[in-house]
Amino acid sequence: MPIYYIAAVLLVIAVFLVRRKLRIFRPAGRRRRQTKVTYRRKKAPLNLGLREEVSYTQTILQLEKSYNKHFANKLKTRMQQEHPYMKQAEYRWKLIELKRYFIMASLLKQVPMFSDEVDDLWHEMLMFTKSYADFCAEFMGSTVHHEPAITRRETPGARAWFDWVYCQLFEFTPYSAAIWGDFFAYPLSSDVQKLIAQGDRPELVNELFHARRMQENPEASQVINYLIDQLQRSATLSEEELSSASSGSSDVALIMASAMVYYSMHHEATYGLHMGRLEQEILPQEKAGYGSSSGSGCSSGSSCYADHCTDSSSSSGGSGSSSGSSSDSSCSSSSCSSCGGGGD
Repeated sequence: MPIYYIAAVLLVIAVFLVRRKLRIFRPAGRRRRQTKVTYRRKKAPLNLGLREEVSYTQTILQLEKSYNKHFANKLKTRMQQEHPYMKQAEYRWKLIELKRYFIMASLLKQVPMFSDEVDDLWHEMLMFTKSYADFCAEFMGSTVHHEPAITRRETPGARAWFDWVYCQLFEFTPYSAAIWGDFFAYPLSSDVQKLIAQGDRPELVNELFHARRMQENPEASQVINYLIDQLQRSATLSEEELSSASSGSSDVALIMASAMVYYSMHHEATYGLHMGRLEQEILPQEKAGYGSSSGSGCSSGSSCYADHCTDSSSSSGGSGSSSGSSSDSSCSSSSCSSCGGGGD
């Protein structure tokens, strides 16, 4: 038998095994969709889409003021030079998510970066070393450090914590899941579960949140206390209360975030099955009129997530104005072998 024929057969077998392994290790209930995202000129959310019940407006205003002073023009110009393929609308939505990341970094002890798209912008900001230092100092009084991070597959608990905090702070945009990848695919880590179960508030703050900023900034203290309250409330839900909440609310992200905490702590071994079933129960409600928009699986008013946030149309495009966007990614995240920053 010719050697090239044997080599071809071995190659086919190898490709089959790799593809099979990827399917096995894909989180339960999550299907990757390769549909390209089209970034359109939609109205940017007010205050970065901060939820009405979260009182962190002054910090967001300070972030915007600091950003406009040091970066508004130069970062956009550099991105146009270094990434000429990127449309203005794409840049606009990606920048919104980078600003949301900085808001999370002002509240949390550590925030891994789970989006290569957002990380591209962050890298370009860091090229302006003095401007970046001045921006961080004016925004939150300390530097949001950029350090290497490992992939989200190796830090599923960190990704789960990111998902939960993100959903408590912000409403989803039509492009949130396309930029960050699937939400709620992983349960909270055993360490976080233990902290919640112990109910020791100072320990929760020290281990998970930006303790120094909480002491120095009353607004940050109020938001951190709010997040801890929400975390503990979700952990003490009963199955009946969770079911009742899912049938009486149109905010899919908050329902799934509560369920993520509950199933992490009470049914971790079957977490994927429970979350997948709940997802299927909720999504038909959303599609039946809970905020979905034409051309996209979710709108800025809905709380869409995971695989369901893809525009059905084709290439990346459109033009837009000033702040935030995302790149041509599908709803599934990239390898995310990027970086992370933290508070303390």
